[in-house]
Amino acid sequence: MTRTGSALIGLALLAVAATSGPALAQPADPAIAYVVKPGDNLFTLGQAYLLRPGDFRLVQKANHIADPHRLRVGSTVMFDASLLKSTPTDARISAVSGEVLINAGGRTTRAVVGMAVSEGEVIVTGANAFVTFELADESRVTLPSVSTVRIVRLRAIALTDAVQRVFAIDDGRADITAAHDGNTNARFEVRTPLSVSAVRGTEFRVSEDAAAHRAATEVVQGGVGVAAGRGETLVPQNFGVSATGAGLSGLVALLPAPQLVRGGRDQEEPAVTFQAQPTPGAGSYRLQLANDAGFVDIFAEAVSPTGAFSFQGVADGTYFARATAIDPGGIEGLPAVYSFQRELNTLDPGQPPKGETVGKMHRFLFRWSASGEGVRTYRFQLFAAADPNTAIVDLPGLSQPQVTVTDLASGDYAWRVTAIRFKNGRFTEKAGALQTLRIGE
Repeated sequence: MTRTGSALIGLALLAVAATSGPALAQPADPAIAYVVKPGDNLFTLGQAYLLRPGDFRLVQKANHIADPHRLRVGSTVMFDASLLKSTPTDARISAVSGEVLINAGGRTTRAVVGMAVSEGEVIVTGANAFVTFELADESRVTLPSVSTVRIVRLRAIALTDAVQRVFAIDDGRADITAAHDGNTNARFEVRTPLSVSAVRGTEFRVSEDAAAHRAATEVVQGGVGVAAGRGETLVPQNFGVSATGAGLSGLVALLPAPQLVRGGRDQEEPAVTFQAQPTPGAGSYRLQLANDAGFVDIFAEAVSPTGAFSFQGVADGTYFARATAIDPGGIEGLPAVYSFQRELNTLDPGQPPKGETVGKMHRFLFRWSASGEGVRTYRFQLFAAADPNTAIVDLPGLSQPQVTVTDLASGDYAWRVTAIRFKNGRFTEKAGALQTLRIGE
């Protein structure tokens, strides 16, 4: 990444550190419900699970328990989460592309695959950078370019073994897959300065547009409870909601997945290109490229108002493209995923042929170029313009990207080169475009 890009990431980290407080009052940790087992009493529970054993009296008062040494088996006692012992857990980075920085206690390091990330750390992605981290329960968070997330809570409550997972998106976006957890005290929240999304067993996206002072939540699978201001709503599958300083919008149906024109076709040209068919109601389109079908390892993305996309520098291999349509309000729709094969295989006819005279012989040099891996031979064909289907010169098996033709009469001609490539045990053929040529007056 350029120094400018690194500086922008540094500014993002400083902005997070300097933030005095979010616009939305973040909710207190919910109470932990404990079902009394035989032999339990508040004194022994306090000794085993409270940070300060004497705080069992606070639990006694909050639950209106007359005798702390006598609890009814099967009854439920509510514990303030801040009183309980807990064990920090961590997540592991499973994929990273581009420059991604991790800030922990004022120290910044570059993210690498396998690195642990923990509670209190800030993750920032630069331009055209992506990172995915996975939790022990197989939940997954993917951050695309120019996004900042804080790990607010990542720990297990000893009393109930409930895992608390809370993330805050200060700017940008996150794609989240939250694994189902049968523990009723488990918690998975994604916060923005304007909203809180609480989920379990679902796939969803959260974005924060700081410039527009707007956050959005879009649910692809499952359901998400979203709170903003004094409002709260359950967002079902295939719907989204946005939050502003005024509160929550109504539910918005997600736009259908856009179709790509020849989305799964082989990509042979220098640029990898895609075109989305128009989706009614779309204001723009997003396309992401990844090394895997689950989009854990994303390496490129772009947004286009027309649905036309072009990516440079993609190496040969098998990849996946994910397309979404975005409505004018910023709500991103359902995804369509395509697999495509990248096999650079270009054939460029180059400059028009050069003529030269040696004695009484007129020679015309034709040159072309090809790129991409593999071993090639070429077939050169020259046609009279009046009959482009019958070759007057046909030279197969050429090993070099050039040929000389002698003594061509004045007139109009057309010529074409076909490249036969051998790679990975198979032959492929690529025909170049028909080129025109005029000799003489």
